[in-house]
Amino acid sequence: MQLKAAIFILVGLTTASNGNVNNSSRFVATREWQEIAEGQSIPEGLHVRINLSTGKKEAKLLEKDTNNTQSSLSTVAGADLLDHGTQLPTSNIDKLKEALQNIPADKFELDEKELKKVKANYKTYDQIKQYLKEANLDVKSDGDILKKLIKRFEELHKSKDPTETKVREELDNLFEDLQYLVHQIDNAVEFINYKGIEKIIWPCLNQTESSLRIHGFKLFGTIAQNNPKAKIALFERNGGAILLTKISQTTKSDELSAGLYAFGSLVRKFPHALTELLTPQGYSLLFDVLGKNVGLRVKVKIVRLISDLVQDYEHALSSKEPDPIMKERYQSTNLKESLLKVDYCRRAAEFFHQNKAGLLQDESMSEEVISALRSISPNLCHEVWSGCALFRHTLLVLRNNLDTRLDERSGDSGGAVYLREIQHTIDQFVEELYGRERRKDEL
Repeated sequence: MQLKAAIFILVGLTTASNGNVNNSSRFVATREWQEIAEGQSIPEGLHVRINLSTGKKEAKLLEKDTNNTQSSLSTVAGADLLDHGTQLPTSNIDKLKEALQNIPADKFELDEKELKKVKANYKTYDQIKQYLKEANLDVKSDGDILKKLIKRFEELHKSKDPTETKVREELDNLFEDLQYLVHQIDNAVEFINYKGIEKIIWPCLNQTESSLRIHGFKLFGTIAQNNPKAKIALFERNGGAILLTKISQTTKSDELSAGLYAFGSLVRKFPHALTELLTPQGYSLLFDVLGKNVGLRVKVKIVRLISDLVQDYEHALSSKEPDPIMKERYQSTNLKESLLKVDYCRRAAEFFHQNKAGLLQDESMSEEVISALRSISPNLCHEVWSGCALFRHTLLVLRNNLDTRLDERSGDSGGAVYLREIQHTIDQFVEELYGRERRKDEL
């Protein structure tokens, strides 16, 4: 049995020196602990301990209420008692062993009467489970809940009309629970192992009901986001190609927004997917969104996604401590070369100019677009945009519009600070593209 507390043993011990004792160096005791040198003799009646943090013996005078002709040996609390050379009389060791043997064992038995009293005061584990079940508080693991949700979706999908109000409400709650669970990496992998992709996501994406397709896209994106194992599993199931096809087939803003979220979650920080999916045809399907009659914020997502992919690429290649494997994989994508081949810089400039009116109405969206374009300008599009008069014109129009907005918000100090930050970003972008001498408004 291991002793964790300090052990105090009072023994009638007269410290005797062995053949190596140096009697010329006597120990002078005080009321404070002092270290006993090796072979140093000590007088009788001291309080002696072994300091287990240093392994040294220490001694001091006994307190008045315990001062007698005996000596006290102890260890510093928090460690096991070790032998550091102090010899105890055999009789005291025998007494200690006898005392330890008399400590009650871990096992004990109650007589039948006492056992009945204990059972009357406490419930068994099976009884507790039954009470929780009756109170609808049956304890389940996340895996159990995932299985239950998958099974319930299959029941609703086979026998119910998803457009009915009650069914739709139940499905909304079901997907809310799924979203919460699968954002955890382990749960997402379990969802895939339970064939959740085949049983829920693909059926949703093949539905004519828009709300189900949106649920399917969002669940796909949540599973893939920052989850390498899930990305691989989805990619192996042809998930990327399915997403691009579904994105190309819809003209609804909400569906496109959810689909782009799913696609971005899959391809970001997954260079193999970039190589396989962002071919000229893949880019064409994405760029077609810029020409669709959908909300401007959806189109901005395309610009943001391309900028994020380029920044991931640059980070993998030029970070201070790059991952050699990830660097090699990103290099093999030839991402920047591919974007130049599909004329992305010109397409982005056209989008920027053509949607000038919409950006003027929403400064937060203007900030998103300008920040995204500026982030990839130096390493990708600087040459194209610096020679484009319409690109510069659009930047200056947005900047001058912020002057008007500032006048309108003269009493809103917080809003004014935000607008000036956007102006400062535009000024920097103009200077980077066209130089300091051309920052003046020439409209």
